[in-house]
Amino acid sequence: MSRCAIRSVTMVVSVVAGSILADACSSPPIEQTLLTTFFRAARVRDNTALASISSVSFDPRTEGSVQDFTIDNIGAQQRRTLQVQQFMDDETKVREEQVEFTKKMRDFYQSNSIAIDRAVKADQAKQSVQGKDAALLAEWKKWDTDSRDFERKVSQARQKATKERATAVASLRTDDLAGMTVDIITEPVTVTAQVQAPGGGQTTPRTMVVTLQRASGKKGDQATEGRWIIMSIQPQGAAAPAS
Repeated sequence: MSRCAIRSVTMVVSVVAGSILADACSSPPIEQTLLTTFFRAARVRDNTALASISSVSFDPRTEGSVQDFTIDNIGAQQRRTLQVQQFMDDETKVREEQVEFTKKMRDFYQSNSIAIDRAVKADQAKQSVQGKDAALLAEWKKWDTDSRDFERKVSQARQKATKERATAVASLRTDDLAGMTVDIITEPVTVTAQVQAPGGGQTTPRTMVVTLQRASGKKGDQATEGRWIIMSIQPQGAAAPAS
C-alpha cells in the first residue's frame, strides 16, 4: 500500500473515531432523558407513564406545565442500605406503645366515665363546664389528642416502610427482594424550568431540585443496577425530603 493510501486510511479512521467520540460526548445524561419523559408525561397527565418513573406528580392543573428545562447541577450521590426492616421495626415499636397507651386511656375513662360523658355532652351543647368536670374534660381531651397522635405516628411509620420497599421494587423491577442486599442511591438534580401557568397562562422560569433515587442490588454473585425514580420535586432552597 502506498504512503498516500495509508495516510488516507488513517485519516478516515481518525474521522470515524472522532465522530463516535463526539456522539458519545453529546449524548444527554440519563437525568436529562428521565426528566424530559417525566415532564412530557405530566403535561398530558399520562399517569401510566408517570407511575413507572416517579412517586410524585406535577399536575398541570395546579402546578402548571413545564415547556422546557435545563439542568443546572447534578449533585453528589449519597448511598445507604435499604431500611425496610428498620422501618418495620419502628412501626412495631410505635404500635406497642399505642397498645399500652390505649390501655391506660381505657382505664382512665372507665374510672371517670359518668363525669366524662356528662362534661363532654355539656361541652358539645356549648354549655359551661365547671369544677371537677372541667378538669376531667380538659384531661380527657388531652388523652383524645394523644390518641390521634399515635394513630398518625403508626400510619406514618407504615407508609415509610411501604415507600422504602416500593422504591427498591420499582427501581430494580422485581418484587422478589429475598436474599438480596440492596443499597439506595440518592441524587439531587437542580433544574431551571420554563413553567406555563395552569390554563395556558404566562410562562415563567422556576428553579427546582428534583430528588432521584435508585436501588443497587446484589444476590450472590449477581449484581443488579436499578433505574432512577423521581422521589420529590421541591423549590430551590426548600428543606430536602427525608431519604
